[in-house]
Order: sequence, then C-alpha cells, then structure tokens
Amino acid sequence: MSSIENELIIPVYLNQRIVFDMIAMLQGGIATVTRVTSMESSSASDKQQYGATFGLNKALSALLRIDVSGNREKQKDGSSGTQINEEKVHTPASMFQMLRKILVADNKLSFIDDNNKPEIRQIVEFTAPLRKNPLIQTMDTFIGIMNMAILFSQGPPQQQNKIQKFQTPDKNKAIKTQMEQFLESLKAGDTVDIITDILTCGYRAVITLEREFLNDPTMSDLVDGHFNVLGKIISVINDDKDSINLIRKTALSAMPEKILNNALAGLSEQLKTQGFKIPSMELEAKGPVFQVLPIAIFS
Repeated sequence: MSSIENELIIPVYLNQRIVFDMIAMLQGGIATVTRVTSMESSSASDKQQYGATFGLNKALSALLRIDVSGNREKQKDGSSGTQINEEKVHTPASMFQMLRKILVADNKLSFIDDNNKPEIRQIVEFTAPLRKNPLIQTMDTFIGIMNMAILFSQGPPQQQNKIQKFQTPDKNKAIKTQMEQFLESLKAGDTVDIITDILTCGYRAVITLEREFLNDPTMSDLVDGHFNVLGKIISVINDDKDSINLIRKTALSAMPEKILNNALAGLSEQLKTQGFKIPSMELEAKGPVFQVLPIAIFS
C-alpha cells in the first residue's frame, strides 16, 4: 500500500467519467453545494470550514474543483491581521490516484500475476506491452506501402524502371482507396481494441478503449511500451476453442470469415513477394484471453 500511496503516475488513457462515478460510489457521493459545516473561534484566530463546492457540469473539466475530504479552510490570524484562503484542486490524474488508493485499501483491486487468474467482474491491474488491433496495424502498413508505391511511380523515368514490380499509378491509387475504406470501417465507432501478448498468468488481454479519453488519438504514445492497465474484466475465455472477435464492432463481422481471410491473404502475399515485411494478420484473439474495460492506462 505504501508504494501505491507514494507512486506518481503519468496516464496516457484516463476515463474520467468512470473515475468520477466510482469515487462517488465509494465515498457515498460528493457534495455539490456550498455550506458552512462548522466554525471554531478563539481570541488568537478565527477559523471557518466550508463544504466542498463544484458544479456537476464541471466534473470532467481539466481541473476539478473537488475537495473529496469535504472541506476547505479560511484562516485569519488575529495577532498579525493575516488572512489565509486555502482550496485544494484535483486534476483527473490525482482523482484517479486517489481512487486507486481506495481500491487497494478496501481490497477491491486484484493484481494479475502467476497466482491470480482473471475472473469476470474483477477490478484488476496488470502490466504489459500494448499493441494496436493487429488488423488495423496491418492495414496501416498496407496503406503506407501503397503511398510509397504511388510516390515512386510518379518519379523520373529512370526511377520508375526500378519499381516495375509495382502496378500502374492508377491501379495503385484504386487499391489504396479500397484499403482506406476498409480501414475506415475497422475504425468506425467510439471504441477501439488494443491487445497484449501473453501475461504471466497465461492469458492475453483485449482492452477496449473509448476514443474520447485517449491522450493521443493515433495512440503513438500508447503502443509498443510497457504500461499498467487498471480496469474491470467483462469477459474471460479459458481455452483456445473460443476467441474474442477483433472486428466484432464493424460491418465486416457479418462477412464470411473465409472470404475475408482470402482477400487479406491475397493482398498480403502480393506485397510479401515484392519484399515487404507485413505484420501478421489476426481477426480474433484466441483463448486463454480476457476482455477488460480500462479505467486508466499509465506508467
């Protein structure tokens, strides 16, 4: 617990709405009106305590004027005439750090490791390298390759001769357009999946993010690094006979898997024969795997 209390965190993803709601649930609500709660007087000083104040519509603003301890102080020193006004201000990250401490203190947070397997409805924390949805990553790579093909095919004649392995510029542009439309359908909606490799518990994790709470919409600060993930498990698959479909939220999920696999395999093979390194395509994450709705991802 002491390490949690003293740890300074840097979130790259923070669902402020869930943080706000969970603190309110655990603390029995948060005051939304201003009122005097107590008053103490003496000959030397006057001290007043006021209830915390903030508007609900400001709850998710960049600076949250929330004093979760329920008070702020105004102190006047009678001997010197000095008046001190003090008001604590919480940021979204400091509110999350407080929530994390409460969860640990109340034994409501499970740390996934060799001895602790994931279970549905658990609030968990684990550390892992994160990767984009493999299919999205593959399509991003394809589009980057086609951009290069189009760029070189429009170069000087001597340069064009070196890249005859590419198709004609018009054909390349048509393929690129199809890829972009395909990628757009993959990215449709307000959520996006990222995945982990196998954790020490023997499971992989599929993490479903809400885009509006990402620091960087491109996720360049999120993938290919080790991060702590704190969230709630909503699904657990214990063996490789089942899986989590990574395109389940898109219209492509209605397409027969065989047709989709053949189309992607053909495109991948064509680029591989031209010497390009293509990331492996993965339409589903096979078990053992669990799906988690993250509250925060941080380092």
